[in-house]
Amino acid sequence: MFIFREAEPKDADRIANLHAQNWQQNYRGSFSDEFLDNEVLDNRLSVWQERFHNPKENQHIVIAEEDGELLGFICAYFGHDTQFGTLLDNLHVSLNIQGKGLGTQLMVSLAKEILKRNKEKGFYLWVLDSNAAAISFYDKLGGVAVEIVESSEIGDKPFFKIRYVWNDADVFLTRVVAGK
Repeated sequence: MFIFREAEPKDADRIANLHAQNWQQNYRGSFSDEFLDNEVLDNRLSVWQERFHNPKENQHIVIAEEDGELLGFICAYFGHDTQFGTLLDNLHVSLNIQGKGLGTQLMVSLAKEILKRNKEKGFYLWVLDSNAAAISFYDKLGGVAVEIVESSEIGDKPFFKIRYVWNDADVFLTRVVAGK
């Protein structure tokens, strides 16, 4: 059984490791092998240490564990965009647990938190256009791809990313509960 809890600074290294592993597994071709094999872990450690040492006021990080093992996490920023709402900046699930519903459960926890905060109802995320498994997952959960843009803010070469939007957390929750 998964245990969900707010992440703490002591979780930064484990989160960075899972984040780096997911990128190594999913982003070959989008980032160089040099970056993925030799730089990504330090890059992600730096990002996560910064997020925990200087958290933004609207930052929300939840981890999922089982028997003390980190299996997944989300990082979101409430009210990030006036049009699209909360930014789901990171959603990562360990490869050995993918397909067992943890990613959906993490997104459900975020949707519930959005509604609890009652500031806006929408949320969105960016996914690399090369990540076919994630795109399929977001399509199944009712996300709408609204734009594709070229970017270079991470990694070591330009890539394309797609903005997926859910305009209403209530509708998202209803859809997930109904299994549609």
